[in-house]
Amino acid sequence: MKKLTLSLNESLKNVSQKKLIFCWFFYHLAIILFFLLNLLIFRGKIGIDSDLFNLVPKSFSMDSVKKADDKMMAVTSQNVFILVANEDFSQAKLVAEAVYGQLEDSENFESLSLYNDVSAMTEITDFLYKYRWNLIDEKTADAILNDENGAEDFALNALSTAYSGFTMLPLDDLETDPFLLTEYNLKNYLNAIQNAGTAMSVKDGVLASQFKGKWYVMIRGILSKKGATLASKHNAITEIYSVCNQFSDSAKNDDSENKTEFVFSGTPFHSHESSSSASREISIIATLSMLIVIILLIFIFRSPKPLFYSVASILISIGIAVLATIGVFHKMHVITLVFGTSLIGSCIDYSLHFFTHWSGNEEFKSSLEIRNHIFSGLLMAIISTGICFAILLFAPFAILKQMSLFCLTGLVSSFLTTIAIYPCIKLPANRGEIRFVGGFGRIISKMEQKWVGRTVITVLFVFSIISICIFHDNVRIKNNVLTLYDMKGKLLNDEITAAQVIQYTPGGWYIVSGSSEDEALLNEEKLRRDFEKVTGGSVGYVSTSSFVPSRQMQDKSRAAYGRLLEIADSQLSAYGYNPQEIEKIVERLRFSYEGSADNYVSFEAGNVPDFIVSAISSAWLGEISGKWYTVLLPTKVSDYTTYRSLVSENSDAFFISKSQDISADLDQLTVMVLKFFLAAYVLMFIMLRFFYSWKQSFKIISVPLLIILVVVAVFAMFKIDLEFFSITGLILVFGLGLDYIIYMMENEKKDKSNVLEPFATMVSFVTTIISFGALALSSFKPVHLIGLSIFIGLATAYISSFFYGRQK
Repeated sequence: MKKLTLSLNESLKNVSQKKLIFCWFFYHLAIILFFLLNLLIFRGKIGIDSDLFNLVPKSFSMDSVKKADDKMMAVTSQNVFILVANEDFSQAKLVAEAVYGQLEDSENFESLSLYNDVSAMTEITDFLYKYRWNLIDEKTADAILNDENGAEDFALNALSTAYSGFTMLPLDDLETDPFLLTEYNLKNYLNAIQNAGTAMSVKDGVLASQFKGKWYVMIRGILSKKGATLASKHNAITEIYSVCNQFSDSAKNDDSENKTEFVFSGTPFHSHESSSSASREISIIATLSMLIVIILLIFIFRSPKPLFYSVASILISIGIAVLATIGVFHKMHVITLVFGTSLIGSCIDYSLHFFTHWSGNEEFKSSLEIRNHIFSGLLMAIISTGICFAILLFAPFAILKQMSLFCLTGLVSSFLTTIAIYPCIKLPANRGEIRFVGGFGRIISKMEQKWVGRTVITVLFVFSIISICIFHDNVRIKNNVLTLYDMKGKLLNDEITAAQVIQYTPGGWYIVSGSSEDEALLNEEKLRRDFEKVTGGSVGYVSTSSFVPSRQMQDKSRAAYGRLLEIADSQLSAYGYNPQEIEKIVERLRFSYEGSADNYVSFEAGNVPDFIVSAISSAWLGEISGKWYTVLLPTKVSDYTTYRSLVSENSDAFFISKSQDISADLDQLTVMVLKFFLAAYVLMFIMLRFFYSWKQSFKIISVPLLIILVVVAVFAMFKIDLEFFSITGLILVFGLGLDYIIYMMENEKKDKSNVLEPFATMVSFVTTIISFGALALSSFKPVHLIGLSIFIGLATAYISSFFYGRQK
């Protein structure tokens, strides 16, 4: 093993400095050119992603269903609701109209609605009249066809409506529509819309609702692609806030007690808040970490050069990592950038090992000799860390891949800078002036005894095992996506108010498929029947087939109308027509009816009017990858188990609850990450055997086991579930934590009396723990969990490696 290490060092000595510098330039230039090429090819598609829901994995292994679900989410996740509240309805409407007027022509919205547009009533009635015999609902059609007096009862109800004087439509078409099917279908459509929607009702041309003494007028918008780019400064949410703040400010200056308030609801508001919060944390974490590291370096080395080169290496590493990540994925999530700030601590490790010898080791006569001395340790470190990050590139989760690539490319950049650029730096005239080295050496001398190291390591193992046994009930691998983002402040209060006012809280939906448009609608109608039976009709829903029935249903409707035609003469007689007129009218009715036998309502035929398309925009997904999809969206989910059981044996329908499905997917990914850890563990042990003895290899490879035990013990003591992000932090600690004991082992092989290498390891640990400690303070739970597990893991790794290295 020693021969292999020596041969690596000898090979490095034989590589000219110019070639190494060329490698450094080639690596960085290649990434920059790759990024620029992608920037040209994918213009407009490259940028920062701040969507909260892109942080969690996508459900479903079936590609076609996944695409349908993505399309559904693309529609619903861009919905925003603005509720304008005031005790005086006219004042609430006035402000809502003013807000609507300023936002109406904005490019940030695909659509924006305030008024309940009655101008389309003619279009609606024309459609319902033209296809009146196709649109009788199933329950009524069955009654007409199967009940002995079903047709007569329906006809009698039509007569009662006609003579009541309270019809919604004028009675101008009695000769062509004696059973008032247009009127009947219009009521059904309006009921379906009311059943599918919210508690808001039409008042003075707008949707409004009264709640706790206040009137709420609703503005609904769907964000455009531009408006949904929440990472940009000029997005829809910032525009909404800007416009509404104008009226909020004027309300503050109003002395009257009756002031207008705004309630905001919708996923984009929370995505904007999370991305803004993450951006603020990026600045705070990066600034504080950088300042602490700068102060630490200046104080230790007493020279600006180590600081200048170290900071330059960090900035280059982070910059190249950003370009590589965006170049490969085109969209880099803002959380990747937050996590990437941890490179401030990691990337500086290599620099610290170099500059510790550069400043304080008088045995070396050139920077090249320093590079050759530390090369084997740096090589082992970059390999161990690289294996862990590289393995995560195969995880079926975009955020993990982004984090892995970001850190991997950044660390390689820092490594190349250390071995290629730093050897060109001249040694300082005055050397040996490094603060804390003497005190650190005295501490080490007191801990050289073997029993000290063994005692500390044994205590760590015993503490963790006993803690896990005592708190074993708290050791759980459990993910809950709802806890990843905590609503608070005004947004939390707004969502509570909006839920009470709008009364629309869908927690899941059914995606129904079919090999054709008609089959998808037919399958949805079967599901509707089961759903209404289970819920007793107490839960409303949005569905396509409520507005566009399947052909089978339309055939049944036509059959029911045919049954009505059999009593058309008596119906017309009741209206007062004479027998001669009745005979001619009935003949015309039959002629029209029979002539429209092939005239079905369908999306394929293109005869579905715009008002229906708009009403079911969140329900009809259409053709995706050769299949047709529609969505049945309940207005609320009261029993997830029952709802899911309706389609448990149905291959054409799937129940989706994003929070439950994503949490289950995170559980699976957690187990997968643990398998990655085992794979990395085996690969690392094989790699270590090429460089170290069996005893040294087992000593090194025992560190990750101790890390896991301590992290699990601490999490169990504080009742913190082992979630996906904390487990991910562990595998990252595996790569970073092994560096410390590798440095210690390399120092033992070279010169155990030299305290500079252990000192450099200690300083690198401090700088790294500063970065990850800052992440642990993050308010955003995924970042907090990763930071916390890495913080605990790195502390364990350094302590164990320190005392392992002290054993003689």
